[in-house]
Amino acid sequence: MTTGKENEDASQARPDFRHAIPVGIIGIVAITLALTARHFLVPKTFGEYGHYRAAAMDEEKALIPVHAGRAACAECHKDVAALHTKDAHASVECETCHGAGGKHVKNSDEPMLPANTRNDCLVCHRYLDARPGAFPQVIWKQHFQFVGVKDVSIACVRCHSGHEPLFADRDLRFARLHPLIQNCGDCHVGRTDKTLKRPDTHPRIFECSYCHAGVAKSFKQGAHAKLECATCHFFIKENAFSGRIVRNADPRFCLLCHRKADFKSDTRPPKIVWPAHIEEVSNDPVDPKRTCVSCHQEQIHKLLSQEVLNAL
Repeated sequence: MTTGKENEDASQARPDFRHAIPVGIIGIVAITLALTARHFLVPKTFGEYGHYRAAAMDEEKALIPVHAGRAACAECHKDVAALHTKDAHASVECETCHGAGGKHVKNSDEPMLPANTRNDCLVCHRYLDARPGAFPQVIWKQHFQFVGVKDVSIACVRCHSGHEPLFADRDLRFARLHPLIQNCGDCHVGRTDKTLKRPDTHPRIFECSYCHAGVAKSFKQGAHAKLECATCHFFIKENAFSGRIVRNADPRFCLLCHRKADFKSDTRPPKIVWPAHIEEVSNDPVDPKRTCVSCHQEQIHKLLSQEVLNAL
């Protein structure tokens, strides 16, 4: 005969797992659904040659290319390709600005993107803090004001050709190697005061004034003092130590700012009518072949020695 206390102890000794039954059913259902989903969703060829879909290779091979490549563009546009290859956009592919050209190459009636609006250019050249300071970028309203553009709707290509934007006087690929040029703004974004003393622990960098102190001093006293040296002496960085530098001595480069046009103001900077200007001041048959700096060098900066100039 058992007592009530013994019955109570026996009931406490038997664990009750009935609450776990719903959890187990849910787990089984979840695993079943996951395996079913995997069966239908995971591609059949997944895992045959590794952790990817093997059939993807055959599918990629079957795709028709939408880009034609620079060589295909040059077959028909040899003159444009020659300009493009030597100037500042030499490393930019044609289809970066003009869009995929596969259809156009197969059928010349298929239109290409004109790439002639301001926003087309600002995709790369809009001023952004995230971009390196040495990369050409503009705040377009300030730039228009600086060069005297009064019509704010004007497109960049009215002055800058996308194929020959800077009118470099020689092919960039064969230009003179030069020590790396740095501007304070390359690292100190937004810093406008360049008169602060450089700490002794500051990394050693090259600036134009280190080697060309006399030229830099005379430049800061001239009419172009607000410009950077690299505006006219275009610098292309090649590595962490050096780059190539090209003088923009072509008259068309000076005319980017100084050519008279209906969309420019009649005030500063001074405007001229070209080529009427060179015809007005010509004295002999040699004059039309001269560059702007042949007459206006003193308004820019004093010259280096002739020996140095010949090496540029």
